[in-house]
Amino acid sequence: MYKLNNLVNPYPNKKRVRVGRGPGSGSGKNCGYGNKGQKSRSGRGKEDWFEGGQTPIYKRLPHLKGLKNKSHKNFKEIATFNLNDIVKYYKEGEVVNLESLKEKGLIKKRVNFIKILGEGEIDFPLTFEANGFSKKAKEKIEKVNGKVTLLR
Repeated sequence: MYKLNNLVNPYPNKKRVRVGRGPGSGSGKNCGYGNKGQKSRSGRGKEDWFEGGQTPIYKRLPHLKGLKNKSHKNFKEIATFNLNDIVKYYKEGEVVNLESLKEKGLIKKRVNFIKILGEGEIDFPLTFEANGFSKKAKEKIEKVNGKVTLLR
């Protein structure tokens, strides 16, 4: 039966090969590196993915496109409107909300939050349903008896 303690090593003291010590040694002249060329020279050599100067595969294949940000799933696209923009498209007593802005083509379909800003003047009351209002906008809307509803 074989056990580790009674195995016999046929080559107990293997000598290292001394290269470059003449033709009679069996590994003289080129020392096992073959003839001339890049792989016989000293130095680091080429990377594993080097393809001899042809355009490498990682440049020939199409790159991944689009967003790589993992938080993109939670991305909120917010549309902002000034009062002077809204006055152009709405009449007295109308409701300004996400649906009405989409119907009038003022925002894209993927927008899901709107904020009203206070630049410009408003002369007639409107009902606003938005996710955010600036202080100025809120004051101006309430000044002309408009209604402000903050959505969350």
